[in-house]
Amino acid sequence: MEPAVQALLERAFHRARAAEANVEMARVREQEGGFAQATSYELVLPTERAVEHLTARVLPRLVYFLECRGSRLPHCAGVFVSIFAGDDLYFVRASDMMAELSRLSGLSVEEMVERYGR
Repeated sequence: MEPAVQALLERAFHRARAAEANVEMARVREQEGGFAQATSYELVLPTERAVEHLTARVLPRLVYFLECRGSRLPHCAGVFVSIFAGDDLYFVRASDMMAELSRLSGLSVEEMVERYGR
């Protein structure tokens, strides 16, 4: 696994088996959402060229999703990312995911929103 991907997965606040995804996502939605349930943004991490996948495909779509939903960067309130990696499922707060994607892409929050949020 690429070191940059490992660094992202280390930011996970919860980890589970992918086979238990539905139960675990429901639990995390309740825990992260407070009075309202949080939203899960789900993605499958490829085994090869994962950094390229994250920066070229996930980054633009996630920024657009967050902006359209009103979960503005950099805080991304009410959203977490469910990352399927092999047999494991990692839960990363969207704000932490965006920080890692910023580091990987070299783009600031403002640049990400300008490029992909509109």
